[in-house]
Amino acid sequence: MPSSFPLAAQALLLELSALPYENLSKIVARQTGRTPEGVLSFSASWLEDHARSGMGGTCFALTHWLKLRLDALGFSTAYLMADKRIEANIHCGLILEHAGREWLLDPGYLIFDPVLLPRAGLSVEAFFSPNAIRIEDVPGGGRAGEDVWRLWTGPQGALKHRFDFRQQPVDAAEFQRHWEASYDWPMMRYPVLNRVVDGTQYYLQKNNLLVRTALSGEMRALTPAEVRAAAVEIFGLPRDLVEEALALLKA
Repeated sequence: MPSSFPLAAQALLLELSALPYENLSKIVARQTGRTPEGVLSFSASWLEDHARSGMGGTCFALTHWLKLRLDALGFSTAYLMADKRIEANIHCGLILEHAGREWLLDPGYLIFDPVLLPRAGLSVEAFFSPNAIRIEDVPGGGRAGEDVWRLWTGPQGALKHRFDFRQQPVDAAEFQRHWEASYDWPMMRYPVLNRVVDGTQYYLQKNNLLVRTALSGEMRALTPAEVRAAAVEIFGLPRDLVEEALALLKA
């Protein structure tokens, strides 16, 4: 963590890093008509409850929890929405202003360290194992000509363009609209799980599991039984949640 970044905010990011990115609880909520996230109201014990149960959240839940806690501590934060190629509002993060500097907080993409945001067409680079990161200030580079911060991540020397964060923040009402719309995204039809443990990333999409370190990566296809086992053993999700979500997807 940068020494100039506030310790209280660092502590919140560290807490959040214990949770996996997972959409299975969201799939269950959608299929059963329970969508408590969409009201932008979390209990004070949301993170503790999820950490105890093994559940996590998608980018919206992780970002929203972080904003609530940072705002309660008196920090200045705002929601940022991000586009991916032709897909608008497909991701989100936070901008935090502190001591005259602007930081990107992106827990939904498993970036649990703050990244200083560049201006004047410049870029910044960082490495958070196993990913290298570059953020570029791109004036007028958005889908509709907006100023954006362009995020690249991946192995050293093989970065991929991931998202364009629009530099104009959105308010809570717009954030909630995009959050609620996310329940109908195509990714709600298959598992998407992601976590980083001791510098190793585990990423499961559909039945493909990627395991990547700073030095290498391996992808393999899993059987349905192996998907269930991975969700519980690697990502730490409750077995009953996994079984319910996969049964709903199969149906």
